[in-house]
Amino acid sequence: MKSRIISRKTKTLLYKTLIRPVLIYGAETWALSKQDEYRLSIFERKILWRIYGPVIDKGEWRIRTNQELYQLYDEKDIVKFCKLSGVRWAGHVMRQDDDDLARIVLLSEPGGKRSRGRPRLRWEDGVKEDVVKLGCRNWTVAA
Repeated sequence: MKSRIISRKTKTLLYKTLIRPVLIYGAETWALSKQDEYRLSIFERKILWRIYGPVIDKGEWRIRTNQELYQLYDEKDIVKFCKLSGVRWAGHVMRQDDDDLARIVLLSEPGGKRSRGRPRLRWEDGVKEDVVKLGCRNWTVAA
């Protein structure tokens, strides 16, 4: 990514087609915590800094700001991409037949006694939160 021989367009294409898909393989089923979102964002910005490099500003070199990087990149950031893929997967599961295993697991209620401490992150709760941010109230009906 540091090479000046390869164009920025090619580096961006390599990131979109090779690095990002490997990084977020299976992201449809992730329950992302704030820490996970933060780490994914940091990784993406490091790659974009390598691709787009520093800029000369008033005669001095400086690192591009995050906003400048995302304007040059002109795509959804990796966290939004993961969340949208989770919503897409939830819609796919809700449209499946009633006897399909993924739908049965999604619609089932966890039984038993809750363990001590903070409740674990659940995928469905994350999807519900993301759908509300998108402006939909009942995601199961919308799917």
